[in-house]
Amino acid sequence: VLDYELLDLEIPTINIVGRAIEAGIPVLVYSGDQDSVIPLTGSRKLVHRLARELKLRTSIPYRVWFSGMQVGGWTQVYGNLLSFATIRGASHEAPFSQPERSLVLLKSFIEGKPLPEQF
Repeated sequence: VLDYELLDLEIPTINIVGRAIEAGIPVLVYSGDQDSVIPLTGSRKLVHRLARELKLRTSIPYRVWFSGMQVGGWTQVYGNLLSFATIRGASHEAPFSQPERSLVLLKSFIEGKPLPEQF
C-alpha cells in the first residue's frame, strides 16, 4: 500500500530528470498546445532552464515537426539527451486528444530519431 500525502504532489521532479540526463538517459518533455492544466510555456521554460543548468547546447533549434500532411507541433533538442516538443491540438492528456501525433512523437523518441521536418 502506498501512502501519499497531498503535499507530496508538490515535490518537484526536475532534479530527478536532471540526474537521469547526467546518467546518460534520454529525456523527452512534451506538452499539448491546448493544455490548460500545465501550459506549454511553463514546460518549455523549465526544460530551457534545465538545459542551461546542465550546460547542454541547442542541437536542434526550435522548429516545426510534421505528422502526416499537417503540422504536428514544435520541437527543440538540447545536446543529444534532452528533447522538448509540443503536440498541436492536444490537451492535458495528449495521447487521448491527439493519438496519431502523440504516436509519431513517442515513436521518434524511442527510436532515437528526429521528428519529421517535412510531410
